[in-house]
Amino acid sequence: MNMKASALKRQMDFEVPVNIVDVRERDEFQEAHIAGASNYPLSEISEWIETLDPEEEYIVLCRSGARSTQATWQMEAKGYKVVNIEDGLMSWPGEVVKGGNEQ
Repeated sequence: MNMKASALKRQMDFEVPVNIVDVRERDEFQEAHIAGASNYPLSEISEWIETLDPEEEYIVLCRSGARSTQATWQMEAKGYKVVNIEDGLMSWPGEVVKGGNEQ
């Protein structure tokens, strides 16, 4: 399933709980990310994909939507419920934060 960044922002404005998986590289995540997102780089997917909770739904994003599309395919193949942010962080209408990888 795909969703626009603006639709995610609306969900968050209404305090709908979301699990955001940011699949950009660690340095990109440090520069700017959505508050509350977890950084799981696509380049390390083999290390983290089995650690996710199969009962949860994950909203996956990257900068433009290309890497998140790859990640959602792999996650769906493992049976996870995923939503791809098709237009990525580039289209995020809200604020971003800098700093740590708090996973």
